[in-house]
Amino acid sequence: MSAETEKAANRLESLVLTLLFTVISSCLFAILTDVTRSNARGGWWTQPWLMPALALGVLALSNVLTLARTLADLRANPLSLEERTEGLAALWSWLKPLEFLIYFGGYVWIIQHTGYAVGTALYVALLLWRSGLTQLRWILAGIGLVVFMILVFRVGLGVWMPAPEIYDLFPKAIRSALMRWF
Repeated sequence: MSAETEKAANRLESLVLTLLFTVISSCLFAILTDVTRSNARGGWWTQPWLMPALALGVLALSNVLTLARTLADLRANPLSLEERTEGLAALWSWLKPLEFLIYFGGYVWIIQHTGYAVGTALYVALLLWRSGLTQLRWILAGIGLVVFMILVFRVGLGVWMPAPEIYDLFPKAIRSALMRWF
């Protein structure tokens, strides 16, 4: 068994992540009184805000302490050019999931206009193309996935979705079948 050493985390990336969590947890803690109410009955220990306040308080405090330690470390040992370059590259790589989040948002939007089956087929085709999986076996796997998803969600589980406007273009019998199965 080889003893591989674990690569240390990039300090710039850690700083940005810690700063992000500090801001988020502190903001959530700050707005807690606006989003929860107090009950007239019972003591302070029965209030709905108690456990969220405790959890967010501990989270915000630990994030502030981690941020302070990270900043002290960076002041004592400034970032090298190589570490800064690697950190910026890592930060840019955080945007990749946002691209796929936008695709999913488009999928949710297109389902309203084309229906579940067509929207799912377009979404899977886009993901296959974007991932570079354009070989025949991946396209067939994508088609199989779409059929499987339609069978599970529409037929098996009976998940209902509003009929898109495009279904109104079809004759009544076809429209009913599309609404029921696709």
